[in-house]
Amino acid sequence: MKKVLLLLIIAGAALQAQAQNIAPEHDFVPGKQPRKTYGADASFTGWVIDLNATGGFLMQDIASGNQVAKYKDAVNSNVSEPKFETGMSRGLDLQVGYFFGKRRHFGIGTGVYGMYQQADLEMDRFHVEYKSTDNFGNTFRQLITSNGKVRESIKTYSLNIPLLLKYRTRFSEKIGFTVDAGLLINVMEKNDYDADANFNYEAIYKYTGTQGNVTPVYDNAVVPDAGDLVITKSRYAADHGTGNIQNYFNTLHNDGYNVGLGVRPGSNKGSVSYDPSIGFLLRPAVSFYLRDNVSLNLGLVYSYQEFSSKENAGYMLTNKTGTYNSMLNNVTKTQSSVLGVSIGFRYSFNKCKHSCCEKEPMPAEEPEDEAPVASPVVVPEEPVAPPVSITAPILFDVNKAEIKSEAYPVLEQAVKEMAEDEKAMLTINGYTDNTGSNWYNKLLSKRRAVAVKNYLSKKGVKQHAMKTVGHGKKNPVATNSTPEGRAQNRRVILEKGK
Repeated sequence: MKKVLLLLIIAGAALQAQAQNIAPEHDFVPGKQPRKTYGADASFTGWVIDLNATGGFLMQDIASGNQVAKYKDAVNSNVSEPKFETGMSRGLDLQVGYFFGKRRHFGIGTGVYGMYQQADLEMDRFHVEYKSTDNFGNTFRQLITSNGKVRESIKTYSLNIPLLLKYRTRFSEKIGFTVDAGLLINVMEKNDYDADANFNYEAIYKYTGTQGNVTPVYDNAVVPDAGDLVITKSRYAADHGTGNIQNYFNTLHNDGYNVGLGVRPGSNKGSVSYDPSIGFLLRPAVSFYLRDNVSLNLGLVYSYQEFSSKENAGYMLTNKTGTYNSMLNNVTKTQSSVLGVSIGFRYSFNKCKHSCCEKEPMPAEEPEDEAPVASPVVVPEEPVAPPVSITAPILFDVNKAEIKSEAYPVLEQAVKEMAEDEKAMLTINGYTDNTGSNWYNKLLSKRRAVAVKNYLSKKGVKQHAMKTVGHGKKNPVATNSTPEGRAQNRRVILEKGK
């Protein structure tokens, strides 16, 4: 698991480094270029809301107190340690996070994380023989044996507060990577159990003294004396053959003896709570951007928590017929870990106002008309300039999507023509030169087209009357072997149609 997570982080770092290689000399030259930021990294405030659902395997190691210690003068004991079987875990967490710094790659977060878990706690064997006292005050040897496994179905409800360090980066317009890692503070851990068990309660009585003065005593020998009164299933079968053994034990039980066969607990359900604890959480994920400020995060999740409780000084699984004390009440420490998958959504708030955010330039204000000259001056009539064509190329600087002032006449003409023809459709085609990778040039050409669309929209052209297309380095109008040719290829071309 550690190797998988390490490979994910290394892959993320490598992709980030590749995505950020942008050089000033061309649209893209690997290895020399300044960092390129995308919307989720720099175009929004640092505040985010994360909603994540998790599901996976629950693994638990437990330490228990001595299962036999509280049975007085026990002999012939055969009790196995209880153990958790692998279970399932589901969780839901809501977080508020803040990413800081110029790049907004690193942040912190907190919230609430609720988990619902299911597992089985099992004990393979349970057999004790110990010194006890019956309802008449007589000392005797009590034998208790489970019929098969003692099993408890456990449902766990927990509430946690995560205190996390966050990291995110964005490789392209649609793909990114994010990691949450930090503390998981448990504030509530409740375990509901439902026991499935049944026991045989048997007895051995040893008597001392003479006739008329007989006293019952505890026989602690591994093998009972031949003269002991043995009330066990095996002894009855040996003495009576096909007799009704169940009636025999029922009769003795009704007479006040603590015996019975196949006895199920009278109360087999209950709840046990553990003390609060501190664990940790790790969640790496790949981000798929549905919108510039909304991402779907798919990844892995691993959490670890350790719970403890005080040892129950008087713990016995069962001693009287029909009684039952959950195995959870004898657990002193639980190490709980979850390995699974996570699916979540992240919402980023509001566009930022920092200088790191790319902004579309506004046209320079046109100078106010000068005051009229007092004396009329005869000015020679100049030839009228030919009308501006909206198909003229709108050129861009290297690795930029900012509109230059030279493009304003073409754009103003486009605004005018679109206003005169309400049925017209405007296709905005973005292009780059041929330096750099195809995927980056595709994004850059799209950004140039969108910049033009945003400008025209601010000037009144309706959004639904425009569409943008990023062609990348396709359809060059000049050679890409010279700086002058590349400059002509870094362009946007407008096409008006119906």
